[in-house]
Amino acid sequence: MKMTRDEKIAAGIVLSETKHNGHRRAFFHDYSRPGLYMITLVTEGRLRLFGRIVGHSSEKKGTENYPHLEYSRLGSVIIHEELAKISQFYPMVEVCKVALMPDHIHLLIKVREQLPHGKHLGNVVRGFKTGCTRAWWKLQDEMGISGGMVGNTVPEALVGRTVPEASPSGMRPVLFEKGYHDRILMGDGMLENICRYMDENPFRAKLREEHPNLMQRCLHLWIHDREYAAFGNLFLLKNPDRLQVFFHRKDKEGRPTHLTLEYAEAKEQLLQRAEEGAVLVTPGISKGEQGIVTGALTEHLPLILLQKEQITDYWKPSHDRFYACATGKLLILSPRSMPGDSDYERFHSLNDLAHDICHATDTRILRIGCGF
Repeated sequence: MKMTRDEKIAAGIVLSETKHNGHRRAFFHDYSRPGLYMITLVTEGRLRLFGRIVGHSSEKKGTENYPHLEYSRLGSVIIHEELAKISQFYPMVEVCKVALMPDHIHLLIKVREQLPHGKHLGNVVRGFKTGCTRAWWKLQDEMGISGGMVGNTVPEALVGRTVPEASPSGMRPVLFEKGYHDRILMGDGMLENICRYMDENPFRAKLREEHPNLMQRCLHLWIHDREYAAFGNLFLLKNPDRLQVFFHRKDKEGRPTHLTLEYAEAKEQLLQRAEEGAVLVTPGISKGEQGIVTGALTEHLPLILLQKEQITDYWKPSHDRFYACATGKLLILSPRSMPGDSDYERFHSLNDLAHDICHATDTRILRIGCGF
């Protein structure tokens, strides 16, 4: 007998991946053919159900106290039981690597052969999500949990979080939020970066926990006459010695600025000022500005970097910039509204904002973001 949609949802069957959704990246890509993908699944409401990060960031990699996830019962079931079912149902699919975090999962999945007719990567992910949801329900029943409660107490993994209750119709909540994020991996360099990112997930989480003042996410920051979102060391804005880094792409004679002797001398002077305590401020757009950004990051010098990309609750900077934030040397700012319609106008607008930040005396924090 064919099940209705409500009956499927009540049974824990995830329906969202049978259609394209906002998390899917490449609509031109055939997800039924061989390929290598990183899949990210996030728990509904960001509930920390899979365990907790233990250890310390100062410990050496490979030692017992190096940051890692201590599995909850659900986390252990997913790792030791549910993951294996992917290849059982789809022998042509291999789970190459897993990174389980308290509230999300990264899977490195390889589709070795063409999937069966009518099947694609979304079906594989949907089946895994459904299995994990059912495993969660089973554990809740075994532990006497109703809506995430054990008796009158909340499990440690749920402390401080909103626990989803069953709907008035009696439907139980699903484990994961709707949809998933996928990234198509192409080339050995990309694979190496993704594997490193997955391996370092617990370490980065512990680093953020241990250095909250250096890795703040501020979603509403008012500087001069404009609102920004920010990530990093907000104390850099208090440094009175802030220097704007601004270089045109070409000099007055039409030569690439970053290849001139004048640029080399200016770069040396700017980095020297930063070594003496000044904070460099730039959007890092032109090659000349990018050279200063690279130099500051390499030499661990204080830097305020403007960007067009929006900073949201769960946005994180890339590898080198993440660690620059952790050492207190970087603040990333994103204006809430980007003036200008063309790349040329935005280029000059961001440099105008860098100028304002260097001379601003009025800075107000309106809201510190969450999602660390």
